[in-house]
Amino acid sequence: MITFSRRYLLVTLAWLVTRGWVVVLYGFPSAAEGWFDWSGAEWGVVGDVNYYRESLDALATEGVAGTLVEYPVPALLLLWIPYAAINLLGLSGDAFVVAVLAMAALTDLLFMALIVRNRRAEHPRLGVSGAEALWLAAIPALGATAYARFDLFPGIMVGLAVLYAVRKPKVAAAFAAFATGAKYWPILVIPALAASRRARKRVILTVAITGTALAGLSLVLGGWDRLMTPLTYQSERGLQIESVFATPAMVAWGHGSAGYVVDYTEWKAYDISGPTVGALLLAATIASVVAAALVIVWWVLAWRRLGMQQSRRNGDATEETIVWLVLATVAAFLVTNKVLSPQYMLWLLPAAAAGMVLLQGRARRRLGVWSLVLVVATLLTHEIFPRMYGYMLTYNDIGSPWITEVLAWRNGLLVLLFLYAAWRTTRLLTISASAHPEPGAEAEITSGRPGRRRPEPSRS
Repeated sequence: MITFSRRYLLVTLAWLVTRGWVVVLYGFPSAAEGWFDWSGAEWGVVGDVNYYRESLDALATEGVAGTLVEYPVPALLLLWIPYAAINLLGLSGDAFVVAVLAMAALTDLLFMALIVRNRRAEHPRLGVSGAEALWLAAIPALGATAYARFDLFPGIMVGLAVLYAVRKPKVAAAFAAFATGAKYWPILVIPALAASRRARKRVILTVAITGTALAGLSLVLGGWDRLMTPLTYQSERGLQIESVFATPAMVAWGHGSAGYVVDYTEWKAYDISGPTVGALLLAATIASVVAAALVIVWWVLAWRRLGMQQSRRNGDATEETIVWLVLATVAAFLVTNKVLSPQYMLWLLPAAAAGMVLLQGRARRRLGVWSLVLVVATLLTHEIFPRMYGYMLTYNDIGSPWITEVLAWRNGLLVLLFLYAAWRTTRLLTISASAHPEPGAEAEITSGRPGRRRPEPSRS
């Protein structure tokens, strides 16, 4: 009998240690400060949390229509929960920061628990599976930013949508719909969830019901304009300094080229302006259109191919295709966007961890290598923000050249991750149907006898 200590103790201890380190990056417990001593560590990352609190303070006067307009209304309501709780308890000061930290940690713990629960090996080597190791490393790799940004919540919901895409399509669709209600980008994963013919009706119906309810709630609380403000807010922004297409301008700025300026804008972000920025913005727009066309082609192919695969009961091929389709679609949006903030790494990390749960053999090894590169990109992101971010805002002849080169490496890795995900997705969607024989036929081929099957081979 496998005991709890053998199955779960190591991963539990690892989660506590790694997440304890993330909390340390916020600050250290201090009775003198009341909550935490924020002098040092990565206290700067909670600027967004303080902005949430200040915005919610003004909710009574501004109304839903004028509060946190860059986020959908359901996101505002989710942030309002810890705000209402601390006010109900009569707490003040940094209590909201601590409450958001606790909510993020609980969400992270829930995702970790579901990854462990869905293990496909009774007792993984060393007591920790590849998926668990990836998620254990993902959050500390990003640092305190992971718990101080709202993107953790929709990112994890997308990860859960991937995790249950084949086995529980209605559950997956509900997670994707709620993620889209919280931030609009997860709508990109819904067509992948609906690609399987067996699950299509259930996914579409679940998304329609959940999406209509969330949209109706948004209309009632904020009106039509408030429903659309997250889209218009993003469309009017300039070239954010961390985005892929800002890289040439930022490297030029970091090496002292004249004419480039980094400014804090009305969109509460740092943008770059200068001689080549107009051309870079145009290039980003063209790339976004091309990427959108490519994604639509993938969706069309997926709806045809996964319907065929499902009729052959080839669940493994369906899961692998959905995993890569989700990763490639989100990565395409990420690398072509004129905005790229550090928390956007949380758009990919949970989905990759969920994919590591689902895939087996060679398919899992491929995704494992891809995910390792993603973790390296996340570590570089952590180095950029918050550790060395000041050198990207104010020129320093030593720090600025170095950190903009780190930015170039990070963005280069993101482009490589997208290109591989795009190649793998295209291959899976265009491979001949004969490459996916029915499970029974494969058993006969591998064993030489009907009804007897050797251990599952690695899948290409």
